[in-house]
Amino acid sequence: MDAVLPKKIRQKYGMDEGFRLIVTEYMGRICLVPVKEYEKPTEALYGSVKVEKDIDDPKRMAREYIRKKLVEDL
Repeated sequence: MDAVLPKKIRQKYGMDEGFRLIVTEYMGRICLVPVKEYEKPTEALYGSVKVEKDIDDPKRMAREYIRKKLVEDL
């Protein structure tokens, strides 16, 4: 379902045509949360996980972790 926000509000918050929003509820109110788009979706995750030391090869680290979890589940 598409809905239209008033032009004044779209201009105030820099929402161009096709701008996407998530509609959610918070403390009894309806909230509109802008969806930020990334050229590379992994950019959205950058900095969201804190580690003790930098990881040189994150893919290798992820594979090792998954392999370890699979072995534990056997």
